[in-house]
Amino acid sequence: MLKRIILAALGLVAVAALALAAWYQIDGQPRPEAAAFLVGPGYRVVEEADGTLVFRPDSPDGRGLLIFHGALIKPRAYAGTAAFFARRGYLVYIPAGPARLSIRAVDMAAARLPSFGVRQWFLLGHSMGGFASLDLIRRHQPPVAAVGLWATAMPADFSDLRVPMLMLWGDRDGLMPRERFEEAQKKLPSGAKFEEIPGANHQDFALYTHQFLDQPGSLGWAAQIDLANAKTATFFADSSRE
Repeated sequence: MLKRIILAALGLVAVAALALAAWYQIDGQPRPEAAAFLVGPGYRVVEEADGTLVFRPDSPDGRGLLIFHGALIKPRAYAGTAAFFARRGYLVYIPAGPARLSIRAVDMAAARLPSFGVRQWFLLGHSMGGFASLDLIRRHQPPVAAVGLWATAMPADFSDLRVPMLMLWGDRDGLMPRERFEEAQKKLPSGAKFEEIPGANHQDFALYTHQFLDQPGSLGWAAQIDLANAKTATFFADSSRE
């Protein structure tokens, strides 16, 4: 009897391990279109061995953008957004979190920020990456002018932070339904700005091919990313003038 129980337990562990491996293979893989943004006019890109990306503008203006990727999503999926900001003078740094979890990249990112020689940092986080952005601010207190949060649930209360914040959320987000969006608002500062994007889902904030549990968006990834980039860039510009 005991032997059968042990064998059954081992079988369940094996099935769970296979399911997790499949999840890692399928979810968060960059679209082929992402590679086109690794070269372009106005910036140069270094892709490091672990997948970390650094976009260096040809005409830097002293601003830096730290992008934290969503859970299981590879940094290259944010190459379109990085290129958008690099062409506008931002140095863009996208660290690769161990096990593809951006929350595990917080400490190493904080340690590396001073090496870039940037005078003014902005943070942008998608999904788990938004939580990582706020965790970095709370624990390391870098010089941050503003934060952009894209489809970020709030597993902790950050209402005490004093930094301009913009949260973008799509009404087709299957991972963060409206009730989670409303709950997140309660855990952010009273001055934070929240904007709903009709037709936007969770996946199409970045260039990756699959997102379990999400709903199909009606905008398409190109339009959704362009819209999110533009809204966030405007918010950053307004915040830096305050």
